[in-house]
Amino acid sequence: MIERSSSPWVASLSEVGPADLPRVGGKGANLGALVAAGLDVPPGFCVTTAAFDAFMGQDPGVGAMLEALDELPSTDVEGVRERAGALREHLRGLPVPPPVAAALHEALAEAGLEHAYAVRSSATLEDLPDASFAGQQDTYLEVRGGEEIERRVRDGWVSLFTDRAVLYRRQQGFASHAARLAVVVQRMVRPEVSGILFTADPVTGHRGVCSIDASYGLGEALVSGRVNADLYRIERATGALLELRVGAKEIAIWPLPEGGTELRPVPPEDRERRCLDERQLAELLHLGETVEAMQGQPQDIEWCIEDGQVFLVQARAITSLFPIPQPAPPSGGLRVYMSFGHVQVNTAPLPPMARSVAAHLVPFFKPSIDDVSPMVASAGGRVFFDFTAPLLRWPLSRIIPLMLTQVERGIGERLRVVRDRPAFRVDARRRALPRRSVLAFLRLMVPRVLMRLWWAPPERATEDFERTIETTRNDYLERFTRAQPGAERLRVAIRCLGEVFPGPLLDTQFPILMAGMAAWRLLPRLLRGRVSVATIEALSRGLRGNVTTEMDLELGDLADRARGVPAVVAGLRSGPPRTAIQRLRTVPEAEAFLAAWDRFIARYGHRGPGEIDVTVPRWGDDPSSLVTSLVGIIGDAPGAHRRRHEAAVREAEAAQAEILEAAGGGLRGRLIRRFVRCVRSYLALREHGKYLAMVLFEHTRTTVLEAGAIAVSQGRLERAEDAWLLTLEELVAMLEGAGPGAEELERRRVEERGAARLVPPRVITSEGEQPPLPDAGPLPPGELAGLAASAGTVEGVARVVLDPATQVLEAGEILVAPFTDPGWTPLFVHAGGLVMEIGGLMTHGSVVAREYGLPAVVGVDGATTRIRSGQRIRVDGDRGRVVLLDELASEQGTVPAPRPEAPR
Repeated sequence: MIERSSSPWVASLSEVGPADLPRVGGKGANLGALVAAGLDVPPGFCVTTAAFDAFMGQDPGVGAMLEALDELPSTDVEGVRERAGALREHLRGLPVPPPVAAALHEALAEAGLEHAYAVRSSATLEDLPDASFAGQQDTYLEVRGGEEIERRVRDGWVSLFTDRAVLYRRQQGFASHAARLAVVVQRMVRPEVSGILFTADPVTGHRGVCSIDASYGLGEALVSGRVNADLYRIERATGALLELRVGAKEIAIWPLPEGGTELRPVPPEDRERRCLDERQLAELLHLGETVEAMQGQPQDIEWCIEDGQVFLVQARAITSLFPIPQPAPPSGGLRVYMSFGHVQVNTAPLPPMARSVAAHLVPFFKPSIDDVSPMVASAGGRVFFDFTAPLLRWPLSRIIPLMLTQVERGIGERLRVVRDRPAFRVDARRRALPRRSVLAFLRLMVPRVLMRLWWAPPERATEDFERTIETTRNDYLERFTRAQPGAERLRVAIRCLGEVFPGPLLDTQFPILMAGMAAWRLLPRLLRGRVSVATIEALSRGLRGNVTTEMDLELGDLADRARGVPAVVAGLRSGPPRTAIQRLRTVPEAEAFLAAWDRFIARYGHRGPGEIDVTVPRWGDDPSSLVTSLVGIIGDAPGAHRRRHEAAVREAEAAQAEILEAAGGGLRGRLIRRFVRCVRSYLALREHGKYLAMVLFEHTRTTVLEAGAIAVSQGRLERAEDAWLLTLEELVAMLEGAGPGAEELERRRVEERGAARLVPPRVITSEGEQPPLPDAGPLPPGELAGLAASAGTVEGVARVVLDPATQVLEAGEILVAPFTDPGWTPLFVHAGGLVMEIGGLMTHGSVVAREYGLPAVVGVDGATTRIRSGQRIRVDGDRGRVVLLDELASEQGTVPAPRPEAPR
């Protein structure tokens, strides 16, 4: 094998490493590093990216074809197939440039033409630390002879433009011309057994578990999914075999002496026999530990065994793993983290500024009001809360999972799974929340909750809280206005963020909501079946004073004002929604509508979709989603939104009357009557706290952008919006002469793009594990399980909505969404039912669904991918089930009968 080459076209694996990635691609660079570490890697060399450039550059028409390919959106699959296919056909007609061919044949002569080789693509956008691009280009095994290897090298270059590779790059945000390709030519190993080793569990993410798949012959059968391989799961710390699943291994791919491979059946006596013994498992575990330690992160390793020797064929980072939240506290032990985004129904990554703002809101265990709580951690661009200490202390260990199940079903149940593990309770006394802290919190809160539940007039709660909101809002305005723009005003934002939760939210809203929830849960026990569960649930409909419902009603009033003025309707419907209001300001007939619009924005302009992220524009900045919703509502009859709300009020009043009639006398009757008042008054205030928090977010948002503009004038930032890449403290430091530099900000931009590709877990441990839900048993065909959030059953056409700014619902369609927040509320006007991936009984979508009387099932994993727009589904809000009627009909061999929509 060649040791060193002066040619620009080829390079030995023994002379390359990570720094050579632009020259030999991800696979070549990784293999070179492994060779340098002394690991058993089959010898070989790389045909460099310079050779690829020479191949692509010999025809000027190739550049134009690449540009034509990049003009297509990543969603135009057919267009990509057509243009990529034409490009591949064109490239196959080009020769390997003569200097490249000469260098290739010289390297092969030195390596030994008597051997068979694997010809493997190695792209510069492949096997990267944060994106693997695995399997996107082609590999050829058992290739013999110089001419055939040369042909396969060209085929490898051409495979950079397979349909799947082009589409994958586009979805990852890379243009076609950004990718270059080297080719690894590596001596074939003729293994008895091959497989894949993951140094972390690829299913759960557990960093302490190694997972090995193994089968007979070449690994191609396993990688391509053509064989049911053995599975070995090993505890890395002890080497203990946690799970052994022997696969059927009915076939294997074997090399042929003359070149090429063949698929042959495995002898029956070998099929159900494990193909790795304990010694081989120990060797593979040691190999995995060595490679991971060298590369600094969990690895996906392809290996094979020939004559008892383990060879490493390929290693790359496992890019699908979600990072472990940081910083790790010094107390150690197994820790458990909850996703802030799932609780706040926004799982998108947050820029550093948004994470900083969210972190300052958390009031617990802070050294001072301006500090960040040690409960707050970050991973993959998301915020997580460390619930270890509270879950190790009774009664919080019981209360917290129960409360969080009401907010997001999957969180509470997964926290219970970790809480009940013996490993979690190791050294519990030292790591638990101090008992005095729990007692202090209970002494503060319990009397306030009991006061609201037993004695305080429930009807005064709305007036009390709205007075608190108005006072606090005026205080914010005065404090922000008085402070100078820049560092001084940023410090005001930090102080106000630290005060809002322990102040108006914890003092006022928390006891009100806890009392309301307690009353709602106690009513069924007190009534003992005298009324139906649906009747009790109806109490939560038509709540007067709910700030989100009031916003929705006022939006409907806006639609009524627009509906009778053709020029306004035309202005809203024509052109981009973002500039619709600006266009209407030149229309004389729009004066009355615009006056109402301005009043609406004055009150609600600080709201919007995804509002928990302070960097996201509000309706006052970008009214696109609001205008889109208005256009949809205009299609309704005048006043329909008010009539729907009054119908919900009448339904709740009828339910209240039925419950009071069934209440009877004595203490039980008095409690029932009291709790009915608590439910009707207290649950209406659920959204008030977030409304206030978003007022503060709007002040903070404006302050940060002001400070960003100052940093631009100082030459420290290029754009004011670059302030989103900083924390609040870093922005203060920057204005005072310190703070991160341009290189660090660019690194964060790249990190943000990578975070957008990660799917955040609801719960994750300090070992990287994403705990599974307790097994509820198999579901019938065509059924999805979730949490029953609003009673009733409806069948209808599903509409999957991912962006409320661009999508509308037709009347009666069932809204299927990843989550909803107040910015989504206008879509509920037309909805016939609701299905959400994220949510619990008290999340926004559930509350609004009950308010509107819509059947709703939430916490349905994968709902937006399993359900398609236009598909007929049944939402059973009594059982917490969603039935895909076409799949059910296909399973039963029947045609689903139409069923009337739920009454509106």
